[in-house]
Parts: sequence; structure tokens; C-alpha cells
Amino acid sequence: MTKESSIARVLLVLVFAPSGGLFGKAVADAAAGEEWWPWLVAALVWLVLSGLVSVAVSSRFEDGHSKDRSRDEHR
Repeated sequence: MTKESSIARVLLVLVFAPSGGLFGKAVADAAAGEEWWPWLVAALVWLVLSGLVSVAVSSRFEDGHSKDRSRDEHR
């Protein structure tokens, strides 16, 4: 496994695992007749923010490799 694929897997877990727990809490609270929308909002905010961070990290690794490839092509 390359360094990039292991980082991508970690980012995938960090994005979706917590949001799944927050969505689950929203469903549990809705079933119990309690207010569920704050948990849903928290899950959506987590997905958006962590997704943006994930994209930024992924593109940074991609940019580094494209520079390395262009350098190798010119040799």
C-alpha cells in the first residue's frame, strides 16, 4: 500500500465514521421523541468541514506527485 492510499483510507474513515455516529444519534433521539435536528446539523457540518479538509490534503499530495512526474519527464 502506498503512502497516498493509506492516507486516503484514514481520511475516509475520519470523514464518514463520526458523521455516521451523529446521524445515528439523530435517529435514536427522533425515535425517543426528543429533538433530533441538532445532531443532524452537527453531522452535516462535520461532513462538509472534514470533506473540505480531506480534499485539500488529497490535492496537496496530488500536486506534489505531478511536480515529481514532470521533473522526471524532463530528465
